[in-house]
Amino acid sequence: MPIDFELLHSKLEALKNNYQNLTYLDTDPICFPKQYNDPLDIEVVSLISCLYAYGNVKSIQGFLKPLFVLLGPSPYQTLRDSGNEFQSVLKELKVYRFQTKKDNQTFFQTLARVVSESKKKSPLWESKFLDNEDRFLEESSIQNFQSYWEKEIQTTLGKKTLTYGLQFLIGKSTAKSPKKRLSLFLRWMVRTSYPDFGIYQKIKPNQIPFPLDVHIQKLIRILGITTRKSFGSSDAYLIKDFFLRLKPDDPLLYDFYLTRVGIIEKCKAEYQRGVCEKCYLREVCLVVPRGIEPRLQG
Repeated sequence: MPIDFELLHSKLEALKNNYQNLTYLDTDPICFPKQYNDPLDIEVVSLISCLYAYGNVKSIQGFLKPLFVLLGPSPYQTLRDSGNEFQSVLKELKVYRFQTKKDNQTFFQTLARVVSESKKKSPLWESKFLDNEDRFLEESSIQNFQSYWEKEIQTTLGKKTLTYGLQFLIGKSTAKSPKKRLSLFLRWMVRTSYPDFGIYQKIKPNQIPFPLDVHIQKLIRILGITTRKSFGSSDAYLIKDFFLRLKPDDPLLYDFYLTRVGIIEKCKAEYQRGVCEKCYLREVCLVVPRGIEPRLQG
């Protein structure tokens, strides 16, 4: 069935208007960088939050919330100083899913060294996504950022091998995965409107890939945007291109709001009367039975 772009746009706008509220930020890892005002703190906390943003909301918050308490009022400065406060952080780090305590210690030791060796100037890492001509390239920019962190972590490890947990945390630069966590980090850094920060100025919102987390992957199928069941890095840009037709300057506008459908409304990508009847997207959703919504009659 062809997509009714006008109707889809209106329903996405209704969804946005409902969830464009500070009370919903606690359901997303962006709630952690939102606690800071200094762009250096925001960038550092955003990177940490996005890299560890896998698993359910409870697990993510259970790991990150006490971590940022330990990092103090300025996580950037705590990392940069690498003093007693930072040493306490290293001791208190816990296991998180695929990362052992040692993996997490190695990552934060690397992060502290990188921060201390960088100029005290925002942004810290935008240039790591760009080529020699300051261009963001679809085929290589996120991969280059991952390669940069692979090298930095290997410097910390010395002759030791990069573990599975550390490789999973930063992502493998040669993998064809959708790079969803770094795509999310880019969304936070590049977009200037709610709920994002707009710290990166050289990369534009219409260049970056759509963060294809599990909720988005389900929703784009039941909205008829794609029929794919598995996704690679190129698909993240194809989905971004679809949303360019709705928002040419800001194709990632609806990402935050669409993920609330999965996280808050508990959408399972199948018809569940109690869930579907209340959903703002019910008129454009393919799993809603014909005859219940006007668009699907006939």
